Amino acid sequence: MNRLQPGKYTVATAARTLGTTSSAAIMRLHRLRQRGLVETSGGGRIPRIYTITTTPVRPTNGFYDLVNRYAPEKIVPGFAHYVHGRYTTEQAIIDGLRLGDARTLDATKHLFRHVTDWKRLFALAQAYGLETQLHALYGKARQETRVRRMPARYA
Repeated sequence: MNRLQPGKYTVATAARTLGTTSSAAIMRLHRLRQRGLVETSGGGRIPRIYTITTTPVRPTNGFYDLVNRYAPEKIVPGFAHYVHGRYTTEQAIIDGLRLGDARTLDATKHLFRHVTDWKRLFALAQAYGLETQLHALYGKARQETRVRRMPARYA
């Protein structure tokens, strides 16, 4: 057989399936990865696993990825959020306030520990008319977690 079916492979199993050497199997997996059909996991002491799909899978890089990185309670994504360019914690806080459900707001509180640009945060809040909700969420975050102090000019 000279074609890899959707599933999970290591280099050795891909080479066996293709009936080629391991270097040829690596090249085939590399070309599939360039087209977005392969997702790689493992490596180091763990064997590298190549997951092959029939349709290209584009990884998300938006709100839910950022919140799940910093919050202790994880959120199942309600939608696929793709961002072009840099997505900051300030933008994620505003998006969490705009979504507004209870679990999202609880997870968004933990993002205040990673705010670096308070001016950008309040400019975004003012643009969307969310200043009061931002102050309320910051107050809850201040009570429940360890959060940096907000500059006096924004209080």
